[in-house]
Amino acid sequence: MSIKARGTIAVLAGCVAAAAGVTPAAASGQVPIDVPLGGVESALHVDAPHLSTAAPIPIPGTPEGPRYTRGHVLPQGMVPRLPVGSELPATEADVPVPQLLASKDVDRLGLEAEASDVRAVTPGAEVNPPLSGPQPNRLGLPKVSAPRAGLASPDLQARPGAELALG
Repeated sequence: MSIKARGTIAVLAGCVAAAAGVTPAAASGQVPIDVPLGGVESALHVDAPHLSTAAPIPIPGTPEGPRYTRGHVLPQGMVPRLPVGSELPATEADVPVPQLLASKDVDRLGLEAEASDVRAVTPGAEVNPPLSGPQPNRLGLPKVSAPRAGLASPDLQARPGAELALG
C-alpha cells in the first residue's frame, strides 16, 4: 500500500471519528444546566440545595401550505400553523430542610421530574377580502361580500409528571 493511500485512509478515519464525536451533541434536544449554589453555602453558612435540569431546544416542523378553495380570492391558511416539538427535560432538586420535627429522619426534600415530550402548534390566520373572484354570471364582475378573518387556535400537548419525597 502506498503512502498516499495510507494518508488518505488516516484522514478519512480522522473525519469519521470527529463526526462520531459531534453527532450525539447535535442530536440532543436539550442543553444540560447545573445551577451552581456552592457560594450560598459559604456565604450564609447553610446547606445549599442541589438543582440539575436542562434547557429544551425547540425543533420546528414543516408548516402546512396554503389551500386554494373555490369562491375565495386568497388561499386559506395565509399564515400557516407551525408545529414545534421538544422534550421537557428531566429535573432533579435536593433541598435541605431545617429540623422542624423532633425526629432526625427528615432532613432533605427531593423533587424529581421525568423528561416528557412536548408538541405545540402555533396559531394561524385566514383572511377573505370583501370581493370574490370574477363571476361568469355577472359578466366577469366580482361579487361583494362581507370581509372575513379567522384565527386558528394554538395547540399544546404534554404529559409532565413529578415525584416529591422527604428523606
